[in-house]
Amino acid sequence: MKTKRKRTVSTRLAAQVVRRNGAPGKPTPAKLNRILALALAATPSSRRAILEKHKLVAVDVLLVDDAEIAKLNHVHMKHAGPTDVLSFPMGEFDPERKAFHLGEIVVSFETARREAAARGLPFTEELTRYIVHGFLHCLGYEDGTASKAKAMRDLQERILLG
Repeated sequence: MKTKRKRTVSTRLAAQVVRRNGAPGKPTPAKLNRILALALAATPSSRRAILEKHKLVAVDVLLVDDAEIAKLNHVHMKHAGPTDVLSFPMGEFDPERKAFHLGEIVVSFETARREAAARGLPFTEELTRYIVHGFLHCLGYEDGTASKAKAMRDLQERILLG
């Protein structure tokens, strides 16, 4: 008797990076795709279930200055001033890309630069941390309570360690 093999779909992640004037060239798109693929693999299958139905998952990353993120923070979050990262989960199929659009992540490279200097960390590491944080939000993670923030931060740091 023949048994049917379950067909597995290989999901590929494609991060598109848009850099505003003054934004750094790093992380490179290749590095970003690697780290976000690690983030995706590190999440429980229950969070990845909808993504595994698609061959291609797209995420957009926008690197902006403090002034631009402050405007977005005010419009979308009703908070004054700049922030480190904003996430806009989409969760819908984009027919133009032929991909499941997970969401958009907006990161302030100026905030990352200041925080990296204050914490004695490499700038690219801090910037990547914000991108991973935003990506986890797009996957449905929340950090509104102390316990959820700790769980999310722990996962984020594990991902960054590779």
